[in-house]
Amino acid sequence: MIEGLVARMKAEVGRPIKVIATGGLATLFEQHTDVFDHIEDDLTIQGLAMLWDRAHIKD
Repeated sequence: MIEGLVARMKAEVGRPIKVIATGGLATLFEQHTDVFDHIEDDLTIQGLAMLWDRAHIKD
């Protein structure tokens, strides 16, 4: 199912793209498919932490 979705998205884009799996359960899919170029399970929380830092660090 994931392979088909990624294949359709790549066909739509029409050029080579990187596929990154995100989320706490992303590592579960790593065992069953090789469609991902990278897995970053904490990407959302890392982004939120960066935004918090920017908002609270005084220049």
